[in-house]
Amino acid sequence: MWTSTSQKLATLDAEWRQPTPRFRNFPLIARYHSVVQNEPAYHRLDQQTWTDLNGDELFTLFDGTVSKVGQQCLYHRLRSPQNDAEALREFDEAATFFVEQPKPRGQVQLALNRLTSTEAYYITDLLSGNALPALPWTAAAPAMVLLLLATVVGGFWQPGLWLLSGGLFLVHTLLHFMYRPQIAVGIRPVLQLGSLYRAGRDLAKLTLPLAPLQRLTAPLARLGSIVNKVAFLQVEGQLQGDLSMLPWLILQYIKTVLLLDFIVYHSCRQQVEQHASAIRAVFEAVGYADCAVAVAGFRARHPHCAPQFEPNGAGLRLVSAYNPLVPGCVPNDLTVTEASILLTGSNMSGKTTFMRAIGLNALLAQTIATCPAKAYTAPFWRVVSSINLADNLPEGKSYYFAEAEAVLGFVQAAENEGGYLFILDELFKGTNTVERIAATQAVLAYLQPRSLVVASTHDGELGALLHPAFTEYHFSETVTEADWYFDYLLKPGPLTTRNAIRLLARAGYPDAIVQNALALSRTLDAAGA
Repeated sequence: MWTSTSQKLATLDAEWRQPTPRFRNFPLIARYHSVVQNEPAYHRLDQQTWTDLNGDELFTLFDGTVSKVGQQCLYHRLRSPQNDAEALREFDEAATFFVEQPKPRGQVQLALNRLTSTEAYYITDLLSGNALPALPWTAAAPAMVLLLLATVVGGFWQPGLWLLSGGLFLVHTLLHFMYRPQIAVGIRPVLQLGSLYRAGRDLAKLTLPLAPLQRLTAPLARLGSIVNKVAFLQVEGQLQGDLSMLPWLILQYIKTVLLLDFIVYHSCRQQVEQHASAIRAVFEAVGYADCAVAVAGFRARHPHCAPQFEPNGAGLRLVSAYNPLVPGCVPNDLTVTEASILLTGSNMSGKTTFMRAIGLNALLAQTIATCPAKAYTAPFWRVVSSINLADNLPEGKSYYFAEAEAVLGFVQAAENEGGYLFILDELFKGTNTVERIAATQAVLAYLQPRSLVVASTHDGELGALLHPAFTEYHFSETVTEADWYFDYLLKPGPLTTRNAIRLLARAGYPDAIVQNALALSRTLDAAGA
């Protein structure tokens, strides 16, 4: 069904202003990240931290992208914090430009709309430079075709050669149908290069103030040399859609006799290997533009600020920071200079939400230059967390042993590089109280001089043991005879009230259980005193 340009623009703009729910195939979206994640970089967010920070939900919140390429680049960007202030400033300016300039934004979205096919996810397979597998006979195909043609022509003088022609034709037929499925799989991403080329070409023509788009002239010229060959590979699909099968059958006969699939595949394979860097440059420039448009959409819908980066050791300053994944999240302020942070408070009081808010602000500051806060000032950090370890337990390992291994990794990372932001929720839950307190104190005291640590605990003894390297804050609830409620506000100092047993009463526990628990609690307090 034909749609006018104005209708397309209206649809794209409405989607940008308020994205509608849609299915996201995360294995395909993560395909680009999987290809490049082992390349040298300042930091890559590990799977545990991505899970702890609800990474898939975070991606969904920001995903106002138009193209599949944009989706893949946004996912990779969110998992790849940078320490390049200039690059982040440029991205901030790009996102700001798209917020303020609806006409160029619409033109960019129209260009990106060329890459909405699911097949576009597979372009990433071409970025390695060794994307298309080598197939037997492809290099020899031209010589085989020449031999066949020579026997056909020679048969007019030596009719016996036509027997050889028949044999060669049979070999060509077998090769054509034997390797056709492999060629079809191999060229799957190649068929999308035309759409990538045209999207990049349209974006380059707009002369936008985006640095990656301004460097596209040479890569587009190199990519264009492949696109003409790709056009031949697309002819068959177009003919298959024709009501008449005769053109398709004629093409199959020609391709079989001349081994055209083999020859074109071999040529495309060489071209892709030769121009892999150009393909990647266009891919990443297109993705960059789509990411900037998507982040601009988030900025138009949510309170935010651009980050301010300070030298290492400058501490952390947050004003009205919130967790964008929690509807109606209560914002909080925090200023940290030298000491790390120890949080106490009951379950559901807001500790973990606030810890995630800190981690998300640091992550988003260093990936998309957009913080869910009124102000964010900090140095560059590598964000690492241990919040929901139970969700990623290796098979056959106890919780305590798995956590001990994970924390050892944090210790070794801090020793090797430093500059980490560790977000640690109730370490060593899987062991007894005395050893948990001792082990937690030792680990946190070891990490603190090397990085900023944000840790939570239910063990009040840790505050005194870690002072003055850690500053205590707490969240609290109010319990009445009729109800209980949380204000989710960060308060200075340790938690001085306990309401866990009173909450059992409010939850409907038998009075005998509640009274016995209260009596034993008083006895244990007296023994500890």
